[in-house]
Amino acid sequence: MNPEIIAYWFFRLNGCATITNFIIHPDRRGSQHTDVDVLAVRFPHRAELLTSGEPMLDHPVFTSDGRIDILFAEVKHGQCHLNGPWTNPEDENMQRVLYAVGAFDQQQVYEVAQALYQEGIYQNDIYRVRLFAVGERKNNAIIHTAVQLLWDEILVFIFNRFASYQAQKAHHGQWDSIGRQLFELASRHTQEEFIKTVRANMQTHVNSQQLARQNPG
Repeated sequence: MNPEIIAYWFFRLNGCATITNFIIHPDRRGSQHTDVDVLAVRFPHRAELLTSGEPMLDHPVFTSDGRIDILFAEVKHGQCHLNGPWTNPEDENMQRVLYAVGAFDQQQVYEVAQALYQEGIYQNDIYRVRLFAVGERKNNAIIHTAVQLLWDEILVFIFNRFASYQAQKAHHGQWDSIGRQLFELASRHTQEEFIKTVRANMQTHVNSQQLARQNPG
């Protein structure tokens, strides 16, 4: 199981419109500058099962303050980390991402980018833009206002969402294979077993990727 796709499902289950592997292309011919592992947008009045009288509760990190949330997430299997492109202002990759997303006009982009580089968050009357670092354990070197989410926390949420709303989520033929696997595992296992199995599958994926890089032929 690809950790980026599991992170995608966490954001999706919390009402985010989500893109994985959002690539930032170079200004001229050459290799890509970088990519955003998960790009997510969440609107402030998001609600699911509201008319039932018992709406789904999303993760507290998404508690709305009335603004539109824009989230840039870096996903790691190990320790939380923000790669150089998101921490080096000289590279101007944050500006390129913001231009590509299109929420801010060109005159605002520099201000937004500098706030994200320096503080990990930017807010105005309409938007709240945040950097997220997903990983196994927290990293004290990351700017403290960036959001760090740990795998155990993410997997507990996914398990509880599927276990608590099994009837509502049962018809999911349009989901990708990872989403279907997560649902089936949550349906058949305890929370502890679910977390253990998913983490083992994540490790298998990471190991295979490392082996492929070591033996490209």
